[in-house]
Amino acid sequence: MGEVSTAFGKELKSLKILMVEDNSSMRLLLRTMFHTFGITDILQARDGTDGLVELQLHDVDLIITDWEMQPMNGREFITRVRTVGNEPVCFAPIIILTGHASRALLSEAFEIGATHLLVKPVTPASLLHRIQWVLADEREFERAGGIYRQPMPIHEREGLRRKRTAGQMTWALE
Repeated sequence: MGEVSTAFGKELKSLKILMVEDNSSMRLLLRTMFHTFGITDILQARDGTDGLVELQLHDVDLIITDWEMQPMNGREFITRVRTVGNEPVCFAPIIILTGHASRALLSEAFEIGATHLLVKPVTPASLLHRIQWVLADEREFERAGGIYRQPMPIHEREGLRRKRTAGQMTWALE
């Protein structure tokens, strides 16, 4: 494909972020953290349906979305964003927020096109780390059926961590 994420190589303070989160307290917490990082261009949506509307109206560099929302959850939202024919928005990196990360959720999230995952409770350090990781992520998107996603080889172990193998970034469940 040859496309990298819309956030690749950008400065932290120049990012335009869409946060899709049904909990108003979590939206306030995230917005406060973003402001602490110097990020002020922030769009908000209460669920995946509202998020898709925001993406029709605005170009964004990064999407941070909750996994469990109603009426449209994170899985359906990500699948719609990553759909072939939804260029260039389908190349925006997507960080998933979840209160419960399991091996199955991790595999499913990366399979449908998630860029990264962040487990609640969110700390400023963990959020900043994920955003900085996305800014440096040079993996190209590939077509997988009807969606675009970045390659995310996962090694079956106990937890998730990033590792470099033969010059390529992979994820390991440890």
